[in-house]
Amino acid sequence: MKKREYDIVYLTNTPSFYKLNLCEAIALKGVRILLVLYGYGAEAVNRKLDPKCLNFDFEFIHTGDSNRRNKLATFLRLCRLMRGIRAGKVIYSGWLAPEYNLYSLFSPKSRNVVINESRADDIGMAGLRGRVKRLVVGRMSGALPSGRPQKEFFDRLGFRGQVECTGSVGLFAKGKRSPRMEMNRPPKFLYVGRLIDCKNLEFLVRAFTKWSHLQLTIVGKGEDEAKLKAIAGPNITFTGFIDNDRLAEVYDAHDVFILPSKYEPWGLVVEEALYRGLPVLVSDKVGSGPDLVRDLHSGFFFQHDDEQSLRWAIDELFRTWPQTKRRVLGIDWDSRESDQIAAYLRILGVQDKSSFYP
Repeated sequence: MKKREYDIVYLTNTPSFYKLNLCEAIALKGVRILLVLYGYGAEAVNRKLDPKCLNFDFEFIHTGDSNRRNKLATFLRLCRLMRGIRAGKVIYSGWLAPEYNLYSLFSPKSRNVVINESRADDIGMAGLRGRVKRLVVGRMSGALPSGRPQKEFFDRLGFRGQVECTGSVGLFAKGKRSPRMEMNRPPKFLYVGRLIDCKNLEFLVRAFTKWSHLQLTIVGKGEDEAKLKAIAGPNITFTGFIDNDRLAEVYDAHDVFILPSKYEPWGLVVEEALYRGLPVLVSDKVGSGPDLVRDLHSGFFFQHDDEQSLRWAIDELFRTWPQTKRRVLGIDWDSRESDQIAAYLRILGVQDKSSFYP
Protein backbone atom coordinates (compact mmCIF):
# COMPACT_ATOMS: atom_id res chain seq x y z
CA MET A 1 0.00 0.00 0.00
CA LYS A 2 1.33 3.42 -0.94
CA LYS A 3 2.05 5.62 2.07
CA ARG A 4 0.62 9.08 2.45
CA GLU A 5 3.33 11.73 2.47
CA TYR A 6 3.42 14.80 4.71
CA ASP A 7 6.01 17.41 5.53
CA ILE A 8 4.63 17.61 9.07
CA VAL A 9 2.63 15.29 11.29
CA TYR A 10 1.55 17.39 14.27
CA LEU A 11 0.54 15.34 17.36
CA THR A 12 -1.59 17.39 19.73
CA ASN A 13 -4.53 17.08 22.10
CA THR A 14 -7.70 18.89 20.99
CA PRO A 15 -8.64 21.20 18.10
CA SER A 16 -7.87 24.52 19.77
CA PHE A 17 -8.67 27.40 17.47
CA TYR A 18 -5.17 28.93 17.72
CA LYS A 19 -3.49 25.65 16.70
CA LEU A 20 -5.84 25.26 13.76
CA ASN A 21 -5.10 28.82 12.65
CA LEU A 22 -1.37 28.12 12.85
CA CYS A 23 -1.66 24.89 10.82
CA GLU A 24 -3.73 26.71 8.23
CA ALA A 25 -1.17 29.50 7.90
CA ILE A 26 1.71 27.01 7.54
CA ALA A 27 -0.29 24.93 5.04
CA LEU A 28 -0.82 28.05 2.92
CA LYS A 29 2.97 28.17 2.55
CA GLY A 30 2.70 24.96 0.52
CA VAL A 31 3.47 22.65 3.45
CA ARG A 32 1.65 19.29 3.68
CA ILE A 33 0.32 18.89 7.23
CA LEU A 34 -1.51 16.11 9.05
CA LEU A 35 -2.93 17.18 12.43
CA VAL A 36 -3.50 14.24 14.81
CA LEU A 37 -5.86 14.76 17.77
CA TYR A 38 -7.29 12.68 20.59
CA GLY A 39 -10.70 14.26 21.13
CA TYR A 40 -12.32 17.43 22.39
CA GLY A 41 -11.76 19.01 25.80
CA ALA A 42 -12.63 22.00 27.98
CA GLU A 43 -9.02 23.06 28.56
CA ALA A 44 -9.22 25.41 25.55
CA VAL A 45 -11.80 26.77 23.13
CA ASN A 46 -12.24 23.94 20.61
CA ARG A 47 -13.54 24.24 17.08
CA LYS A 48 -15.40 21.65 15.09
CA LEU A 49 -13.37 20.60 12.08
CA ASP A 50 -14.70 20.74 8.54
CA PRO A 51 -12.29 19.30 5.94
CA LYS A 52 -13.93 21.42 3.25
CA CYS A 53 -12.72 24.58 5.00
CA LEU A 54 -9.14 23.48 5.72
CA ASN A 55 -5.96 23.32 3.69
CA PHE A 56 -4.50 20.53 5.83
CA ASP A 57 -5.57 17.01 6.80
CA PHE A 58 -6.57 15.79 10.25
CA GLU A 59 -7.19 12.49 12.01
CA PHE A 60 -8.77 11.71 15.38
CA ILE A 61 -7.28 8.71 17.20
CA HIS A 62 -10.05 9.12 19.77
CA THR A 63 -13.43 10.81 19.43
CA GLY A 64 -15.37 12.43 22.23
CA ASP A 65 -14.03 13.65 25.58
CA SER A 66 -10.23 13.67 25.50
CA ASN A 67 -10.07 13.05 29.26
CA ARG A 68 -12.01 9.79 28.88
CA ARG A 69 -9.84 8.22 26.22
CA ASN A 70 -8.17 4.84 26.65
CA LYS A 71 -4.51 5.74 26.33
CA LEU A 72 -3.39 2.27 25.27
CA ALA A 73 -6.06 2.19 22.57
CA THR A 74 -5.09 5.63 21.27
CA PHE A 75 -1.41 4.62 21.21
CA LEU A 76 -2.23 1.55 19.11
CA ARG A 77 -4.37 3.65 16.76
CA LEU A 78 -1.52 6.13 16.45
CA CYS A 79 0.91 3.34 15.55
CA ARG A 80 -1.47 1.97 12.92
CA LEU A 81 -1.97 5.46 11.50
CA MET A 82 1.75 6.22 11.32
CA ARG A 83 2.52 2.92 9.56
CA GLY A 84 0.70 4.31 6.55
CA ILE A 85 2.47 7.67 6.59
CA ARG A 86 5.84 8.97 5.48
CA ALA A 87 6.56 12.12 7.48
CA GLY A 88 9.33 14.67 7.10
CA LYS A 89 8.97 15.75 10.73
CA VAL A 90 6.77 14.70 13.65
CA ILE A 91 5.87 17.54 16.03
CA TYR A 92 5.01 16.63 19.62
CA SER A 93 2.86 19.14 21.47
CA GLY A 94 4.84 19.03 24.70
CA TRP A 95 4.74 15.94 26.89
CA LEU A 96 1.06 16.08 27.74
CA ALA A 97 0.14 12.69 26.23
CA PRO A 98 1.67 9.39 27.40
CA GLU A 99 0.85 7.77 24.07
CA TYR A 100 2.77 10.48 22.19
CA ASN A 101 5.69 10.22 24.60
CA LEU A 102 5.81 6.48 24.02
CA TYR A 103 5.60 6.86 20.26
CA SER A 104 8.69 9.13 20.28
CA LEU A 105 10.75 6.07 21.30
CA PHE A 106 9.82 4.34 18.03
CA SER A 107 10.03 7.36 15.72
CA PRO A 108 13.51 8.22 14.35
CA LYS A 109 15.12 10.96 16.44
CA SER A 110 16.06 12.90 13.33
CA ARG A 111 12.42 13.63 12.53
CA ASN A 112 11.19 14.38 16.08
CA VAL A 113 10.52 17.97 17.21
CA VAL A 114 8.96 18.99 20.54
CA ILE A 115 6.92 22.10 21.35
CA ASN A 116 7.29 23.63 24.81
CA GLU A 117 4.75 26.18 26.03
CA SER A 118 5.68 26.00 29.76
CA ARG A 119 8.15 28.06 31.75
CA ALA A 120 11.26 26.20 32.86
CA ASP A 121 10.33 26.79 36.52
CA ASP A 122 6.92 25.16 36.00
CA ILE A 123 8.22 21.91 34.51
CA GLY A 124 8.65 19.35 37.26
CA MET A 125 11.76 17.28 36.69
CA ALA A 126 11.75 15.23 39.90
CA GLY A 127 11.04 11.52 40.11
CA LEU A 128 9.59 9.35 37.37
CA ARG A 129 7.96 12.22 35.48
CA GLY A 130 11.27 14.04 35.29
CA ARG A 131 13.01 10.97 33.93
CA VAL A 132 10.28 10.55 31.31
CA LYS A 133 10.65 14.17 30.21
CA ARG A 134 14.43 13.82 29.91
CA LEU A 135 13.92 10.64 27.90
CA VAL A 136 11.43 12.35 25.59
CA VAL A 137 13.66 15.39 25.09
CA GLY A 138 16.55 13.02 24.37
CA ARG A 139 14.52 11.62 21.47
CA MET A 140 14.18 15.05 19.85
CA SER A 141 16.31 16.65 17.16
CA GLY A 142 14.63 20.04 17.52
CA ALA A 143 12.57 22.16 19.89
CA LEU A 144 10.01 24.94 19.48
CA PRO A 145 9.74 26.90 22.75
CA SER A 146 7.20 29.72 22.71
CA GLY A 147 9.48 32.27 24.40
CA ARG A 148 12.53 32.87 26.57
CA PRO A 149 11.24 31.27 29.81
CA GLN A 150 10.25 28.20 27.75
CA LYS A 151 13.63 28.08 25.96
CA GLU A 152 15.40 28.13 29.33
CA PHE A 153 14.17 24.58 29.96
CA PHE A 154 16.25 23.27 27.05
CA ASP A 155 19.22 25.39 28.11
CA ARG A 156 19.15 23.82 31.56
CA LEU A 157 19.10 20.34 30.08
CA GLY A 158 21.99 21.13 27.77
CA PHE A 159 19.87 20.29 24.74
CA ARG A 160 22.04 20.21 21.61
CA GLY A 161 19.35 20.09 18.95
CA GLN A 162 18.07 22.99 16.90
CA VAL A 163 15.98 25.43 18.95
CA GLU A 164 13.69 28.05 17.43
CA CYS A 165 11.57 30.37 19.58
CA THR A 166 8.14 30.81 18.02
CA GLY A 167 7.06 33.90 19.95
CA SER A 168 3.63 32.42 20.66
CA VAL A 169 1.62 29.20 20.95
CA GLY A 170 -0.48 29.69 17.83
CA LEU A 171 -2.43 32.30 15.90
CA PHE A 172 -5.46 34.07 17.30
CA ALA A 173 -8.13 35.59 15.05
CA LYS A 174 -7.15 39.22 14.55
CA GLY A 175 -10.02 40.91 12.75
CA LYS A 176 -10.69 44.65 12.55
CA ARG A 177 -9.47 46.91 15.35
CA SER A 178 -10.82 50.20 16.68
CA PRO A 179 -8.48 51.12 19.55
CA ARG A 180 -8.67 54.39 21.52
CA MET A 181 -5.88 56.48 23.04
CA GLU A 182 -8.00 58.00 25.80
CA MET A 183 -8.90 56.18 29.01
CA ASN A 184 -12.42 55.70 30.32
CA ARG A 185 -13.37 57.50 33.49
CA PRO A 186 -13.43 55.61 35.75
CA PRO A 187 -10.86 53.22 34.18
CA LYS A 188 -12.26 49.84 33.18
CA PHE A 189 -10.22 46.69 33.82
CA LEU A 190 -10.86 43.35 32.14
CA TYR A 191 -10.17 39.66 32.74
CA VAL A 192 -11.04 37.00 30.14
CA GLY A 193 -10.65 33.30 30.82
CA ARG A 194 -11.80 30.38 32.91
CA LEU A 195 -12.95 30.96 36.49
CA ILE A 196 -10.72 28.37 38.15
CA ASP A 197 -8.26 28.38 41.02
CA CYS A 198 -5.01 28.61 39.02
CA LYS A 199 -6.19 31.90 37.49
CA ASN A 200 -5.98 33.49 40.98
CA LEU A 201 -9.25 35.37 40.63
CA GLU A 202 -10.09 35.37 44.33
CA PHE A 203 -6.98 37.50 44.87
CA LEU A 204 -8.07 39.86 42.08
CA VAL A 205 -11.69 40.12 43.24
CA ARG A 206 -10.75 40.82 46.86
CA ALA A 207 -8.33 43.55 45.79
CA PHE A 208 -10.80 45.30 43.46
CA THR A 209 -13.58 45.05 46.01
CA LYS A 210 -11.39 47.24 48.26
CA TRP A 211 -10.64 49.62 45.38
CA SER A 212 -14.27 50.45 44.70
CA HIS A 213 -13.41 53.41 42.40
CA LEU A 214 -12.01 50.96 39.82
CA GLN A 215 -14.29 48.96 37.52
CA LEU A 216 -13.50 45.29 36.81
CA THR A 217 -15.24 43.03 34.29
CA ILE A 218 -14.74 39.27 34.49
CA VAL A 219 -15.57 37.33 31.32
CA GLY A 220 -15.82 33.54 31.46
CA LYS A 221 -17.24 30.68 33.44
CA GLY A 222 -15.86 27.98 35.70
CA GLU A 223 -16.11 26.14 38.97
CA ASP A 224 -15.18 29.19 41.09
CA GLU A 225 -17.93 31.44 39.73
CA ALA A 226 -20.32 31.24 42.71
CA LYS A 227 -17.53 31.76 45.25
CA LEU A 228 -16.19 34.78 43.39
CA LYS A 229 -19.61 36.41 43.03
CA ALA A 230 -20.21 35.96 46.76
CA ILE A 231 -17.18 38.09 47.69
CA ALA A 232 -17.32 40.64 44.85
CA GLY A 233 -18.22 44.29 45.35
CA PRO A 234 -20.66 46.23 43.15
CA ASN A 235 -17.77 47.56 41.03
CA ILE A 236 -17.16 44.03 39.67
CA THR A 237 -19.27 42.68 36.80
CA PHE A 238 -19.51 39.01 35.75
CA THR A 239 -20.64 38.48 32.16
CA GLY A 240 -20.40 34.69 31.87
CA PHE A 241 -18.98 33.08 28.74
CA ILE A 242 -18.85 35.24 25.61
CA ASP A 243 -18.23 33.78 22.14
CA ASN A 244 -14.95 34.69 20.48
CA ASP A 245 -16.69 36.57 17.67
CA ARG A 246 -18.22 38.94 20.26
CA LEU A 247 -15.12 39.50 22.38
CA ALA A 248 -13.76 42.33 20.23
CA GLU A 249 -16.47 44.74 21.42
CA VAL A 250 -15.75 43.75 25.03
CA TYR A 251 -12.04 44.52 24.69
CA ASP A 252 -12.82 47.79 22.93
CA ALA A 253 -15.00 48.94 25.86
CA HIS A 254 -12.19 48.49 28.41
CA ASP A 255 -8.83 50.11 29.13
CA VAL A 256 -6.56 47.56 30.82
CA PHE A 257 -6.29 43.78 30.76
CA ILE A 258 -5.25 41.87 33.91
CA LEU A 259 -4.06 38.27 34.13
CA PRO A 260 -3.34 37.43 37.81
CA SER A 261 -2.59 33.71 37.39
CA LYS A 262 -0.78 31.52 39.90
CA TYR A 263 0.17 29.31 36.97
CA GLU A 264 0.06 30.29 33.29
CA PRO A 265 2.41 28.50 30.85
CA TRP A 266 1.98 31.19 28.18
CA GLY A 267 -1.29 33.14 28.07
CA LEU A 268 -2.54 33.67 24.51
CA VAL A 269 -5.20 35.97 25.92
CA VAL A 270 -2.43 38.50 26.64
CA GLU A 271 -1.74 38.67 22.91
CA GLU A 272 -5.45 39.07 22.16
CA ALA A 273 -5.70 41.96 24.62
CA LEU A 274 -2.60 43.69 23.25
CA TYR A 275 -3.89 43.31 19.70
CA ARG A 276 -7.08 45.04 20.80
CA GLY A 277 -4.99 47.94 22.09
CA LEU A 278 -5.16 47.24 25.83
CA PRO A 279 -2.04 47.65 27.97
CA VAL A 280 -1.66 44.62 30.24
CA LEU A 281 -0.90 43.85 33.87
CA VAL A 282 0.32 40.28 34.38
CA SER A 283 1.46 38.32 37.39
CA ASP A 284 4.99 37.05 37.79
CA LYS A 285 3.70 33.56 36.92
CA VAL A 286 2.54 34.37 33.37
CA GLY A 287 4.85 32.66 30.88
CA SER A 288 4.48 35.24 28.10
CA GLY A 289 5.41 38.13 30.40
CA PRO A 290 9.11 38.48 29.51
CA ASP A 291 8.45 38.35 25.75
CA LEU A 292 5.17 40.25 25.52
CA VAL A 293 5.27 42.66 28.46
CA ARG A 294 8.90 43.36 29.35
CA ASP A 295 10.33 43.28 25.81
CA LEU A 296 7.45 45.22 24.24
CA HIS A 297 7.02 47.65 27.18
CA SER A 298 3.31 46.95 26.95
CA GLY A 299 2.43 47.02 30.65
CA PHE A 300 3.69 45.94 34.05
CA PHE A 301 4.28 42.88 36.24
CA PHE A 302 3.05 42.32 39.79
CA GLN A 303 3.61 39.62 42.39
CA HIS A 304 0.74 37.17 42.13
CA ASP A 305 0.09 37.12 45.90
CA ASP A 306 0.77 40.75 46.81
CA GLU A 307 -1.97 43.40 46.64
CA GLN A 308 0.52 46.23 47.15
CA SER A 309 2.48 44.97 44.14
CA LEU A 310 -0.69 44.98 42.04
CA ARG A 311 -1.55 48.48 43.24
CA TRP A 312 1.95 49.67 42.30
CA ALA A 313 1.55 48.18 38.80
CA ILE A 314 -1.79 49.96 38.35
CA ASP A 315 -0.35 53.28 39.53
CA GLU A 316 2.69 52.91 37.23
CA LEU A 317 0.43 52.19 34.27
CA PHE A 318 -1.66 55.28 35.00
CA ARG A 319 1.52 57.37 35.36
CA THR A 320 2.95 56.16 32.04
CA TRP A 321 -0.34 55.79 30.17
CA PRO A 322 0.39 57.81 26.97
CA GLN A 323 3.73 56.18 26.19
CA THR A 324 2.63 52.68 27.22
CA LYS A 325 -0.55 52.95 25.16
CA ARG A 326 1.41 54.15 22.11
CA ARG A 327 3.81 51.20 22.41
CA VAL A 328 0.88 48.78 22.53
CA LEU A 329 -0.73 50.34 19.47
CA GLY A 330 2.61 50.21 17.66
CA ILE A 331 3.16 46.43 17.93
CA ASP A 332 3.69 44.93 14.47
CA TRP A 333 1.35 41.91 14.54
CA ASP A 334 1.94 40.93 10.92
CA SER A 335 5.66 40.58 11.62
CA ARG A 336 5.02 38.55 14.77
CA GLU A 337 2.79 36.17 12.82
CA SER A 338 5.33 35.85 10.00
CA ASP A 339 8.14 35.21 12.49
CA GLN A 340 6.15 32.43 14.17
CA ILE A 341 5.50 30.66 10.87
CA ALA A 342 9.13 31.13 9.83
CA ALA A 343 10.33 29.45 13.03
CA TYR A 344 8.38 26.32 12.13
CA LEU A 345 9.63 26.32 8.57
CA ARG A 346 13.26 26.71 9.66
CA ILE A 347 13.25 23.91 12.20
CA LEU A 348 11.33 21.61 9.88
CA GLY A 349 13.69 22.27 7.01
CA VAL A 350 10.69 22.98 4.81
CA GLN A 351 10.95 25.56 2.07
CA ASP A 352 8.31 28.28 1.87
CA LYS A 353 6.54 27.16 -1.29
CA SER A 354 3.89 29.86 -1.33
CA SER A 355 5.85 31.94 -3.82
CA PHE A 356 5.55 29.09 -6.33
CA TYR A 357 1.78 29.45 -6.47
CA PRO A 358 -0.08 32.03 -8.52
